[in-house]
Amino acid sequence: MAGTLSPEHAEDLLAHGGQLLDVRSPADFRRHRLPGALNIPVDSLCYEHRRLNSRRPVIVYGASEVRSARAARLLAGKGFSRIYHLAASE
Repeated sequence: MAGTLSPEHAEDLLAHGGQLLDVRSPADFRRHRLPGALNIPVDSLCYEHRRLNSRRPVIVYGASEVRSARAARLLAGKGFSRIYHLAASE
């Protein structure tokens, strides 16, 4: 994973073509989602990664940093090079 982004830096990256990826379950996504986020649960990412553009940055967030890191590794293995983790806002 390229690094951790603060919510402010994530907003800037999204404004310049970044993609926001929520790797939580569909039920968790329905309860609370960030505007503009695409929901692909980490267990589905192996097949569903095609819904993302590998040439654009991806900002991953989920229920845990472990899950986000797993998603980032999977995306990296599929040719994504600019992958970030969204830091929790305090």
